[in-house]
Amino acid sequence: MNIDTHFHIFRKNDSQSTTARYTVKYDAAFEDWRKVTKPNAIEAGILIQPSFLGFNNDYLLTTIKQNPKILKGVAVVRPNTSSAHLRKLKDEGITGVRLNLAGEQYPLKVIEDNQDLIALLQGLAMHLELNHDNGRLNEILLAIPSGVDIVINHFGRPQKNQEFTINNSGIKNHTGRLWVKLSATYRSPAIDHQALFDYWLNTIGATHLLWGSDWPHTQFEEQEHYEKQLAMLRQLTSDGGLLQQILSDNPKALYWNF
Repeated sequence: MNIDTHFHIFRKNDSQSTTARYTVKYDAAFEDWRKVTKPNAIEAGILIQPSFLGFNNDYLLTTIKQNPKILKGVAVVRPNTSSAHLRKLKDEGITGVRLNLAGEQYPLKVIEDNQDLIALLQGLAMHLELNHDNGRLNEILLAIPSGVDIVINHFGRPQKNQEFTINNSGIKNHTGRLWVKLSATYRSPAIDHQALFDYWLNTIGATHLLWGSDWPHTQFEEQEHYEKQLAMLRQLTSDGGLLQQILSDNPKALYWNF
């Protein structure tokens, strides 16, 4: 079972967050995602709540309920969300919570406001997913208490090459609990992603690497397509065993717990 660990669905007419960094003018449905995954031998996926939908996870949850064998999800919730509500979300196929820090003037304040939520995730064996601006990963990780599983989007979004070899104290604080998605190279075009892949492979190990398409490539729809994202992964490594780990073994272990 090959798994896409990062894609979005949404309806353009859904109520969108007033603080959204952008809005969409089209629908992206699960059925549309399946049209592009089937020819590429991707059988399952992880739905990620897009930032512009705020805390309204209804469409995501309904879609998972309709396709429980092949879908899991990562939701966005309020800082004061209760343990009981998180347990309910977990029962509905939600394996983690996304913290949207991209565009935030004071991301560390947002982390501070969500400390209780982060502690609950740890107790429920759910992970924290980070969506942040380029160049902010290490300071963000330093602000998060150790002990919670963390999934990092889009190679960690460094601002400069060699960034993580220079500023990595936050990364070291979470050794053994970090997963990195090899996704959306187009969101950091100036970065040497091959060197970054090698860094993460050597730092967190082969069992903690994931792949995501970032479909439907919001804000880059005209220049990106699904096949290109898979080709990107295969350009990083031609090792068949490692590719199986990234596409199948690792996401099954993290999201399906087997």
